[in-house]
Amino acid sequence: MDSEGTMRARARSITTTLTAAVVAAVVMAGPVPVVEAVPPPVQVAKAECRRTLPAYPELIPGAQGRAVRSLQCVLNDAGFGPVTVDGDYGPETRAAIDELTDGFECCIKQPLRVRTWYWTILFTRSHPLGGLEQGDSGIRVKTLQRALRADGETLVVDGDFGAQTTAQVKVFQGKCGEKQTGRVNQQMLFNLSQGGCN
Repeated sequence: MDSEGTMRARARSITTTLTAAVVAAVVMAGPVPVVEAVPPPVQVAKAECRRTLPAYPELIPGAQGRAVRSLQCVLNDAGFGPVTVDGDYGPETRAAIDELTDGFECCIKQPLRVRTWYWTILFTRSHPLGGLEQGDSGIRVKTLQRALRADGETLVVDGDFGAQTTAQVKVFQGKCGEKQTGRVNQQMLFNLSQGGCN
């Protein structure tokens, strides 16, 4: 029994020593922070921007749909945002159109009615288009092609400044009384930035 009593005494001593060590470690570490479960972030679907339309229609406040989504994307591209791309011509889109039309030199009846030439102006402001010519390609050419389409020219928006785009640039230049060079020069850039010459 003596050895059994000694073993119990040793076990108590070890337990006391371990308990003291754990308590000391906790005291030295300070309070234990409470960790709350954080829900994973909600994935918000990014609105898809399709800027190329078969034609660029007139839009009025309250309009909804794909054309409004495209308009909202182009407003953002041109620096008139941020506008939520939701396909609803509501307050945010109205504010952006107000900002656009505030820069116009003269009076416009129903300035919130997005006319086809608004599209031309917006595309021109969204990317630098000056100096483009046959052989160029990329987003700047696509933007030029969209601006020309908004002005009423008929062409495929493919990002390639080929014979088709050169021909339509000449059509635009002819409507504006410019020399038909087929290259986006400063005069053409000015006329695009004013919404064309229709």
